[in-house]
Amino acid sequence: MGDAAMKNQNNGELEALRAEVARLRERVEDLQNEKEELTERTLELFSLFELTSALTTNVRFDQLSSDSMDWIGDLLGIEQFSILLQDPTDKRLYIRAALGIPQQAREQCVITPPEGVAGHVFSTGEAMYIPDVTNEPRYLYYKGLNPQGGSLLSVPLVDDDLVAFGVLNISKPEPNAFSDRDLALFATVALHVGNLVLNYTSYRRMQELSLTDELTQAANRRAFFETLEREHERHRRYGKNYSLLLIDIDYFKRYNDRHGHLEGDLALRRMSEIICGRLRKPDFFARYGGEEFAVIASQTDREEARALAESLRKKVERTKFKLTNGQPASELSITIGVAAYPDHGDRAIDVLDRADKALYFGKSRGRNIVSVDVPCEDPFAASPKETV
Repeated sequence: MGDAAMKNQNNGELEALRAEVARLRERVEDLQNEKEELTERTLELFSLFELTSALTTNVRFDQLSSDSMDWIGDLLGIEQFSILLQDPTDKRLYIRAALGIPQQAREQCVITPPEGVAGHVFSTGEAMYIPDVTNEPRYLYYKGLNPQGGSLLSVPLVDDDLVAFGVLNISKPEPNAFSDRDLALFATVALHVGNLVLNYTSYRRMQELSLTDELTQAANRRAFFETLEREHERHRRYGKNYSLLLIDIDYFKRYNDRHGHLEGDLALRRMSEIICGRLRKPDFFARYGGEEFAVIASQTDREEARALAESLRKKVERTKFKLTNGQPASELSITIGVAAYPDHGDRAIDVLDRADKALYFGKSRGRNIVSVDVPCEDPFAASPKETV
């Protein structure tokens, strides 16, 4: 083979070698990119695993509603987000949890769907990504309390029927800050947060049901005793008065015998409404059992409780109860036993016992009265002068 032919062969082999080296370098770069993507994806999955574990085992939504939410931001690499939930009463969206949002914005921002980005996302049930919020006229930044630029991802929180009940907003200070992978990641995050809220709501609902009287929707006997101990300790600690009112519907068995138990249930519900309508927000109202109700009157002394009880008695006395068909029912009245802390005992059970004795003293004197003072241990031997 001549020198020229050999040279051409060598050049060909060299070019082939260079091409192979270039291919291998390209393959190494691809593998490196794949490794980085795999590492990033692994971190994302780990973050989701950590988030899911925390949300389902260690954290309740009431804890998310506090200011200690940095762990979520650190876990997901974000500095600002908010969870807005619809209030079932007025159908508006309120911030129930947030990170990096000014306190004023949390308290004052109320969204009426479909206004704003969050309202639009809630109404349509579809996520919305805004690469540059300065170009989006629907962007309100929590009613303009602190305008800023950057990018925003807003994702609906939906129930099992895909009906929205809230919105997850995630912001970043830079425009175009969310990648396609980010969009998929935070859609999954919204799913987990939504499940957390639903689970917590169901938990709270079950808890409320366990403490609520099914017929009257007042608190039940169990809730009364739990609240009594808590309120007693609170008033004792701060040196404040409180009073107990035990209320019994007079001759209610006669009412049931005459009109039937279904009409009696209707009367109990109406009685509950009457009493609740006369109480203040701090007061606690419960169905104590059967035809008996109880009121814990916060920061109320015995004379104030006496006046409250008398207003309740008169209100019931003036009420014309009706049957289901609209016809007049038998008249009803109530007897109320009143006791106060610390006048009638140092312990909650002592105050309750005194209210119970006052109630039976009042019933022994003819009913439809308010009884505060019990002159002796035997309430049925007490003088009628001691009733009001």
